[in-house]
Amino acid sequence: MDNYLDSLNYFGITHKYVSHSEREYFALSEDEIVICYSFIEQFNLNELFIISTCGRTEFYSCSNKKNLFKFISFIYEHFNKPCNLDSLKYLGAIDCVKQLIQVSCGIDSQLIGETEITNQIKKSFKLSKDHGASKSILTRLVQTSLEAGKKARSKTKLSEGSLSISYAAIDKISKIVNDLEHKSVLIIGAGMTGKSVSRRLKKKGVKNIFISNRSNKRGISLSKKIGAKFIKFDDYLGILPKVDIVITCTSAQYNLITTRDIINVLDENPSILFMDLALPSNIEKSANYIPNTKVLNLDDVNDILDEYYILREKELPQVNQIIEEMIIEYIHWLYELKVTPAISNLKHYYEEILDDEILKVENKYDSKTLETLEKFSNALIKKYLKGPISFLKSDTISENNKRKYINFLKSIYKIK
Repeated sequence: MDNYLDSLNYFGITHKYVSHSEREYFALSEDEIVICYSFIEQFNLNELFIISTCGRTEFYSCSNKKNLFKFISFIYEHFNKPCNLDSLKYLGAIDCVKQLIQVSCGIDSQLIGETEITNQIKKSFKLSKDHGASKSILTRLVQTSLEAGKKARSKTKLSEGSLSISYAAIDKISKIVNDLEHKSVLIIGAGMTGKSVSRRLKKKGVKNIFISNRSNKRGISLSKKIGAKFIKFDDYLGILPKVDIVITCTSAQYNLITTRDIINVLDENPSILFMDLALPSNIEKSANYIPNTKVLNLDDVNDILDEYYILREKELPQVNQIIEEMIIEYIHWLYELKVTPAISNLKHYYEEILDDEILKVENKYDSKTLETLEKFSNALIKKYLKGPISFLKSDTISENNKRKYINFLKSIYKIK
């Protein structure tokens, strides 16, 4: 691929311009992403990296833009997900690079500076690598983005305070519910979000916490750590009449709590509050229309996130500077990747001449003299190549002039 930068393409949706209910249709589970990677050759995608979280579903590719869009259209049809593909945002070349670096730094998240995105990128990238979808171009882009995120967090106060979406959700609930510390809470899900939610509740002084999880081992482990009561996954509906607040945060691809489930419990517990932190939703959407029932989701914590944003906004100029520096570093690497074959082939051309000439005289001189001749010749080659290499790696020479120079070298020396 002649121009690596121009081959980078992105399609995606994020919380910034797509609502929670619409993001739900675009969300892909880990199993679905694995299936996606099995189709990349069919659509002639050289490389592909997919990340799908509660705040975004994004496709980064080293390929043709049209092929990537055809691929995305195909997979949502394949999974029978009625998405409005017009909602997808497109970014190409340098904008594609900037997007992933911004995401990794946490400034594209609902909660600016949140740190959970780092592990989400690492986990998503491992999946892509394990299935042969990310090669040199996207591997370097992901590595650059993670390095940028690390710098943003270590050199600024962007992530100071250990805030997260989970924390924002609990802070939202505490504004709605009086005497939160005296309420009973059921958390369904013991993954990363469940752990974060439980820690925040404990910090708020809540003592009566129930945890339910599909994996008993994980659920029991978290329950012991925070002093909660474990409820078997098959029994969580039975405890709804006994709790004041229900927080769902699992990766289930179906509704764990239906509208009918909520209606059935209202006679016994009319003031129950639901907070759905999952994507896709764990609570049936139509539950929002039940009179006098509060069913909140990720979009309902935006006012809390705005408060967090004010605390961290002053760090943005310094973070943006780090982002720009890392973009330049990546683009420079891309260009070196393009000129490296020409430099390598030119070097190989002269080394072959050297080997041929040494062979012609190896019977005329002793080994020590031949060794001296070879060292002297290698030094000459290095000196001769210094000019072309410096020219090709220079930041001040236009890409067009470098391309002309590479073509000139190819024609003169008959190199690839």
